[in-house]
Amino acid sequence: MSTTNVQGGPSLDGRLTKPFPVFDCDAHINDPLEIWSEYVADADREVVRSFYWQDEHQTILNGRTLVMGGQSHYFRPLYNPILMAGPQMNKAIIRKLMMDVVTGKLSEEQVRAVEHDGAVDGTARCVDMDLMGIDQVMVIPSMMVMHVPFGENPDGARGFARAYNNWARDYCSAAPDRLFPAAWLPLQSSAYTVEEIRRTAALGFRMGLIRPIDARHQYPNRIGVGGLMGGVGGGAGWDDVYKAMEETEMVLGVHTFPAPMVPDYYDGEPLDYVVSPGELNVAATDPKTDQRMESQALTFIFEAQAWLVQVLLSGFLDRYPKLQMAILESNSSWVPSVVAHCDRLFKLHARERRTQASRLPSEAFAEQCFIAFESDEAPSFRQWQFFEDCSIWSSDAYHTDGADVWSAMREMRACGVPEEAQAKMLGANARRLYRIEAKTFVSEEPPPIERPSWFPQGEELERFTKLVKDPRRHMDEIIAMLTGNGASAPTSASTSSGAY
Repeated sequence: MSTTNVQGGPSLDGRLTKPFPVFDCDAHINDPLEIWSEYVADADREVVRSFYWQDEHQTILNGRTLVMGGQSHYFRPLYNPILMAGPQMNKAIIRKLMMDVVTGKLSEEQVRAVEHDGAVDGTARCVDMDLMGIDQVMVIPSMMVMHVPFGENPDGARGFARAYNNWARDYCSAAPDRLFPAAWLPLQSSAYTVEEIRRTAALGFRMGLIRPIDARHQYPNRIGVGGLMGGVGGGAGWDDVYKAMEETEMVLGVHTFPAPMVPDYYDGEPLDYVVSPGELNVAATDPKTDQRMESQALTFIFEAQAWLVQVLLSGFLDRYPKLQMAILESNSSWVPSVVAHCDRLFKLHARERRTQASRLPSEAFAEQCFIAFESDEAPSFRQWQFFEDCSIWSSDAYHTDGADVWSAMREMRACGVPEEAQAKMLGANARRLYRIEAKTFVSEEPPPIERPSWFPQGEELERFTKLVKDPRRHMDEIIAMLTGNGASAPTSASTSSGAY
């Protein structure tokens, strides 16, 4: 029997307690098929089918291009990376599970057993949140963030956004004081976007999402352009959108994503411009060698940096002084240096700016911006004085790099972050941003989950973790372990199952 520390801290068995409520500002669902099968209105089915459609067999963009949806069949025989990280999972366990699948050790049933139903079921999510130390959460979609910005039909965008947002509202109705939906916006039309902002705000949505890329030649800072998509939908471009966000107090959620393989969206025809700054990662490497870099290595950060710099230096936030902005899925340690650099440029080019701006970029950022961070960002935790009032925590569950709040608390304590600052960064800042009442549902870290014998655990997992820290040096041992050729002594659990 353990003894807990009610002031916040470890119990005698090493488990943590937390004296403050935690808000997860960016966690994901997995765009379930019910959006299309049950929530698209009958009057919208044909236009949504021509815009972005998913069923049990395929996902089609613009009625002609096959793209990757989030269903598990796209990833088999591997695990679905959108569903994998959850309670008491970590990168070592996930890596071992992935390798066990590749070597044929695990069955389809075992693969399915660690894919979390909370990505499509709100009740199941609350169970996982209890284990992960999360009291409240803002729910964000997944693969549609990649594809939908490239949709062409404004009427289809409108019908799809209404369907997704209605589904997200029902998903969150399982626990309305814990689950909060972010609104997907039909950005192919400014008029439709304003309409959906007002509709979802009336339903209680606190945030509307954009992705900061140049899809369809419409980077989302074109506040003076008459209508999106070359005028389709009417209105005064993005200016109406941001004014509507101010009026409804809807937070602007800037959510980045890995750079798309853009030719896929245009029937294999390459574009003559860069859609996402992340594409530069791939363009700068040689695809014929092992030096090729994945676009997502820097896409999240590049997209966020490009957006934030133009916002801070253009006077954008002075134009919309009531707008609150959250930059999501982009890490955070880069922010202090970028904001400081913007201050320097702001002063250096004071007489050359074309737009009036009354505040230094750092002042505008402090008053109107929030940056999301994840559980392992020690560089940011060491600069906690900068982040104390402007950062919001994200688990990124159930994506493979997701983590619980217990790991964040351990990392923050190791970096010397005071408990008062932890309380702000792990919950109070997000609740202030979203105007949500604080509620606590979990205070103690749970004991270890009882796992089946085939699940990575014990001494073998510890040995595997050490080996993969230097895979080139230990490749023979890793292969022997994974293929069961006796490189490591089996644990009692693996002996009983015969898995290793």
